[in-house]
Amino acid sequence: MQLGDSGTQAIAAWQQQVQGVQGWLARHCEQAPRPEGAGVTQGVVLWRQGEQWQPVALWPGQADGTALLSLSEEVRDAGRGLVSQLGEDSLGIGYPVRDLASDEAEGALPGKGALLGAVALRVMLPEALRGRDSAVQTALLPLMQRLEDGVATLERDVLQRSYRSGRQLQDRLSQHLSLLAAVLAEPRFSSAAMQLVSRLASHFEAERVSLGWRRGSRTRVEQISHSAQFNRKMNRIRATETAMDEALDQRISAVWPAPAGPGWEHRVVRAQAALGGMTGLAAVVSLPLLDGAEPLGAVTLERDMPFDAEEVAALESLLALCARALEEKRRNDRPLPLKMAVATSEQLGRLFGPGFLGYKLTGLVLAGLLAFSWLATGEERIAADAILESREQRVMTAPFRGYIDAALVRPGDRVEAGQPLADMETRDLLLERLQWQSELAKFERQEQEMRARGDRAGMNVLAAQRDQAQARLALVDSRLERATLLAPFAGVVVSGDLTQRLGGAVEQGEELFRVSPLDDFRLELEVPERRIDDVRVGQRGELVLAAMTGERLPFVIERLTPQTRSSDGSTRFVVEASLVRDAESIDGAARRELRPGLQGVARIETGENKLIVIWTRELVDWLRLTLWRWWG
Repeated sequence: MQLGDSGTQAIAAWQQQVQGVQGWLARHCEQAPRPEGAGVTQGVVLWRQGEQWQPVALWPGQADGTALLSLSEEVRDAGRGLVSQLGEDSLGIGYPVRDLASDEAEGALPGKGALLGAVALRVMLPEALRGRDSAVQTALLPLMQRLEDGVATLERDVLQRSYRSGRQLQDRLSQHLSLLAAVLAEPRFSSAAMQLVSRLASHFEAERVSLGWRRGSRTRVEQISHSAQFNRKMNRIRATETAMDEALDQRISAVWPAPAGPGWEHRVVRAQAALGGMTGLAAVVSLPLLDGAEPLGAVTLERDMPFDAEEVAALESLLALCARALEEKRRNDRPLPLKMAVATSEQLGRLFGPGFLGYKLTGLVLAGLLAFSWLATGEERIAADAILESREQRVMTAPFRGYIDAALVRPGDRVEAGQPLADMETRDLLLERLQWQSELAKFERQEQEMRARGDRAGMNVLAAQRDQAQARLALVDSRLERATLLAPFAGVVVSGDLTQRLGGAVEQGEELFRVSPLDDFRLELEVPERRIDDVRVGQRGELVLAAMTGERLPFVIERLTPQTRSSDGSTRFVVEASLVRDAESIDGAARRELRPGLQGVARIETGENKLIVIWTRELVDWLRLTLWRWWG
């Protein structure tokens, strides 16, 4: 099992730290002073790795450090220096090692950082000092001071290594971000690939850097540093593609020659060695570009100096940042038909391939809905705005020129047949009637006188004048009979409010009232232009009026008119229909509430059809018209 880049780097840093601690312990013990004959004979260091503590250094190597290990654990638990009796002839001194970097991070006082380790030393006492406490304290004082100074040196070395490691990490991140920014700044895949290989060649002092992209089961070289054009049939290009395939097949970096350290000896590098032998360069490395587990491509670097593990790790982290950006640019550069084909293929792969359970369930639901809409049928209806109007409206006009004497009804009043609506002033007509009656009486006296004289010529002239007077009298009588306006039938007054015109003059033929019947209505339906061809005389439907949303009124189409109306940028044809009087769905109460002018929405039934045809009719019609407009 191979470790990742971060795991390898952590192990290397830990090993370097352990080696530094071991070297420090050996130097400290060997150079320790011997005050009054007391000297350091053994030492041990306990070190923290994560949440665990491990002994990492022992001097001398063959000694038994059990007692000192116990003392170092006591120092770790106490967090301060300790002195302990290890035997009759020896003492143990211990001192904690702290992480000064944590002091700076947390803002604590010096020496109060996180505990990093513990050092324990065995001091052998000569016979002259045994049992003499004051002399032992005097002899131990320089050893404790030197141990404190040595621990301070060790803490400083740890801090320096941590600082150097942090600076290296910052420099590496800065380089990574600079390279990623340069790749992202390029608008196209080819220019971004050239930017990548050129910068890699400059940064790692490589003779040549090649970028290849996966096409099916093979990798094709797409870009080479410092080369605008190249021949794909060259043996070197083919060898480079084989080296890239070798790294992609293993999903790990292939380095020739392999760097020193564990984890490199089991990697196959035959294609890398063959490429190096062909070009004569001393080192070749191929690194895969992966998007998760999916291989995208590979990068191959060739140079005269071998690659070490740190350089390979830096390359891997760099390419991990750039792989997805290059893939996005490559996808954006593809032509639109290819994008559509690839997107369709991906969706089909999700639908029929493994995984994506929710996607498959959605597909099944959509397929079931499509099958149902294709096989099932329903009643197709056409929606149209409707207005209720009277089938007949009688206009009541002024019978003669005169004045309004009385207004007996107002708009909205229901009237019966023969009910007076208004009275015209008749005083002038009565006077005119008396005038013509007196004229007729005069003509009769004159006729008798002429008959007595035998004046036939005069009688003929007088007969014509008498006929004229009779006609004028008949006209006056007719106007008197029509002076009271009567309702022609039972209905409702639609318009005509004469209460504001009492005593006012009206001209003969001027409209005074409109009367509509209550039991005979017609519908005017405004059918959209795109559906007028589906409407036929005799088709039925239902009407819902805005004033009676709880009632559905059945109707039947009677006439298709050529009349059109425009509203909201669309043309609508006027279709006439009549309510079905004997339908059980129209009760008496509903009939009494019907009034001319009520508006609503009508739905015309055009017959059975497939649901998918009903749901997509408008879309299909729009597509047909659009295709005809553009291509004919």
